[in-house]
Amino acid sequence: MEFLQEFFMPTILAGCYVVGAAIKSTEIVNSKYIPAMMLVLGGVLGGVLGGFTVEGIISGAVSGWASTGLHQTVKQLKKGDEEMGE
Repeated sequence: MEFLQEFFMPTILAGCYVVGAAIKSTEIVNSKYIPAMMLVLGGVLGGVLGGFTVEGIISGAVSGWASTGLHQTVKQLKKGDEEMGE
């Protein structure tokens, strides 16, 4: 169980990244709500994986919220490569 607890943060980050990108591509939800949705989803996943402790929920929420920043970083890097002709 300790092995799982050491690595659940990257799992939440990756999971929220995929879910957030999928939501954004469907355009069902306004993009401005996606960070808040990932915050909540990350908190729930953190609670599930961390045993519903305050630390687990907060860590999961932060990981979920960070997934939106990761998405924007990837988006900007791709945009930069296209502008440079790569």
